[in-house]
Amino acid sequence: MIGSFKIMFLIVLLVLVNLLTGCQPNSGEQGEKQQTSQEIVKTLPVAGQDNAAKTQRIVVYRATKDARYLVPEVHEVPQNDHPVKTALELLLTDSHNPDTIFLLPPGTKLRGVSVKNGVAYVDFNEKLIKGSNEGSTGEMLMVAAIVNTLTEFSEIDKVQIMVEGKKVDTLAGHMDVSEPLSRSEKIIKKSL
Repeated sequence: MIGSFKIMFLIVLLVLVNLLTGCQPNSGEQGEKQQTSQEIVKTLPVAGQDNAAKTQRIVVYRATKDARYLVPEVHEVPQNDHPVKTALELLLTDSHNPDTIFLLPPGTKLRGVSVKNGVAYVDFNEKLIKGSNEGSTGEMLMVAAIVNTLTEFSEIDKVQIMVEGKKVDTLAGHMDVSEPLSRSEKIIKKSL
């Protein structure tokens, strides 16, 4: 009886230690990124996901219904070798959160993504610019959603948005995207 009590006590102690050590914030810039991500709206599970499979946490940014801010949306997805591509694919899908709106023009597809020297080069099809009829605020939110989603990854500091394999000056005529862009924390709303 005493032996099983000791075993149960050790199991509870181990669970508590794992919970406490798993919740420690990181230091530095990446810690700041994770802190923002922890103030999330909702975690969306992947349908049909096996609980025993290894998962990874991916944050994408969506616009609030009033089109004034971005909010982080966390997805738990099966672990893979291309999490940056997975993040962009999630961004290209509609959210299940009724408090957010879809930002990218219909028909926008990811052509490719690569990371070199801290810069992510993300290439979309022409629908990104041809299907965009956004005003300056919509364009700013669309660009910030792409950039902030990718800069969630510690190896990415800036993002170069490309269309059909080429740099473009603008997506909808209001914002210069001809050079790599940095993360924008000011546009992120901490809670809905």
